[in-house]
Amino acid sequence: MLATPKMQTVLNLVQTSSKEELIWINGYIAGIINEQQATEVDNQKPIRVNNKITIVYATETGNSKQLATQFASIAKKNKLPVKLYSVDQYVFNQLPKENILIVVISTQGDGEPPAAAKVFFNSLFSENIQLNNLSYAVVGLGDSSYPEFCKAGVDVDTQLAKLGANRLQQLLKCDVEYEAVAMHWFHELLQILKNQQSPIQQQSQNNTISITGKNEKKFYEGYVTKQILLNDVGSTHNTYHIELSVADIDYLPGDSIGIYPENNPETVQSIVDCLQLNPNYIVEWRGEKFTIENLLKKKVNIHYLSEKWIQNYAQFVQCEIPLTRMDLLDLLKIYPINPKNQLNEIIQLLTPQLPRLYTIASAPNVHDDSLHLTVNLETFLVQQTIKYGVGSSYLKNLEVGSQLSFFVQKNKRFKLPESHIPVIMIAHGTGIAPFRSFLHQRDANGDEGLNWLFFENQNFVTDFLYQTEIQNWLALGHLNNLHVCFQKNIFQSSTLTEQLINNSDELLQLINNGAYIYVSGEKEYTGSVIDDALLQIMENKNGKEAALAKLQQLKKEGRYVKEIY
Repeated sequence: MLATPKMQTVLNLVQTSSKEELIWINGYIAGIINEQQATEVDNQKPIRVNNKITIVYATETGNSKQLATQFASIAKKNKLPVKLYSVDQYVFNQLPKENILIVVISTQGDGEPPAAAKVFFNSLFSENIQLNNLSYAVVGLGDSSYPEFCKAGVDVDTQLAKLGANRLQQLLKCDVEYEAVAMHWFHELLQILKNQQSPIQQQSQNNTISITGKNEKKFYEGYVTKQILLNDVGSTHNTYHIELSVADIDYLPGDSIGIYPENNPETVQSIVDCLQLNPNYIVEWRGEKFTIENLLKKKVNIHYLSEKWIQNYAQFVQCEIPLTRMDLLDLLKIYPINPKNQLNEIIQLLTPQLPRLYTIASAPNVHDDSLHLTVNLETFLVQQTIKYGVGSSYLKNLEVGSQLSFFVQKNKRFKLPESHIPVIMIAHGTGIAPFRSFLHQRDANGDEGLNWLFFENQNFVTDFLYQTEIQNWLALGHLNNLHVCFQKNIFQSSTLTEQLINNSDELLQLINNGAYIYVSGEKEYTGSVIDDALLQIMENKNGKEAALAKLQQLKKEGRYVKEIY
């Protein structure tokens, strides 16, 4: 029984917490308990498993890799024979020879596996193999804001069972806050392995544990008050600073907002014309009735349809369509349907519009009842035709006074440390958004911790986002060090990697003094290249093995976190 003061603390916490927070607290405490149990096992008697364990991970942002590495580390501490592979390095032909397989896999926005997992995925679903001697367990990582939550994990779990493999542990579907519940799940798996006396049989039909921490999203209504193009004349980018007026919004620096963009009305009208329908024609989709215009505009995805979706479409129209991705309008023009006989089937194929997440660029302590975004208009070529990102073009086309509905996506990992701790911020392009929020917040709070910023973009003259604010912070001493890198600077081009290595001694000293490192931006510029640069900095002083251990320790302590896209 707890003493009265502790009991009162617990009761206050429970009474003031949401359902989502209570689920997270439960998982967090369970994780702590299991970590202690693991230590006890280490000090007593190791778990004995006769068969080898293979852990395979498929990751897009690094979370699956980090979790799989933690699993492997715990297994090794318990003297278990374990091998760890990235899915793109795993030889698929070895699968029938495996004894115990653990898969950790993330899911991308439209229910697809990470790009690195494509070969593994295709082989798993196309090759005729028998896996009766294999025991397995799957962890899916995802975001419950998306309709296809953890679908890649669900697909792998289901397919392994179909091929005859024996499910060791129920599929775990993890939301954005996953560490504690995933550790709890893995320690339960270790106990299953420890107590294993005979080949494991398939479990019951209820073969999924869904740890979503999911609650109903709270939607806010904001009004556009400003929209400013941040790039100068001659830039190849169109990056906008957008301000929204919104009352009583609850967020912290590092959080994002999620919006459900509307599709372009002209494109919607063109699709309606292709289908030879009146815009007010009533259709039923997923148990609800809509006008065809409203469905196509607000509810479903009509752009860059997946290869799988297009192949399903091909079956309905009974024609061969190459493996490709295209918009619904183009598909209807090239491979038209008969609206009288095939409309309903095509409508049922349509998938929900996915939310787009944008990191908040304002700070709650500074920008009262105002929320700021940094949005780059995404453009890309498809068969020599310029296409625009659905979310970014929707936001760009909002006029001052337009209303916007959105929810706040909390990011408990990407958060400022205590006020005295130094921070190193590494940004590319619109990755500057959270660091603008960080710097405003630390300035308003009077935090004494050092602030270092590395910022990369295309051109100094046209693409130095928030240049005036950043230079003012530098002049006032709030920003202690600034390193800007411009890939197309006519005087001296540089990159984030080069700037980090050029300042390796000072960076290493900051890291050794407890600094937190934050990385934000496009994967191409802020993905593994930043890892490699930091490893090189630490390796020059301490050697390769020590550098790898140090980087892993920084991630485990939450002192090295990324927000990449």
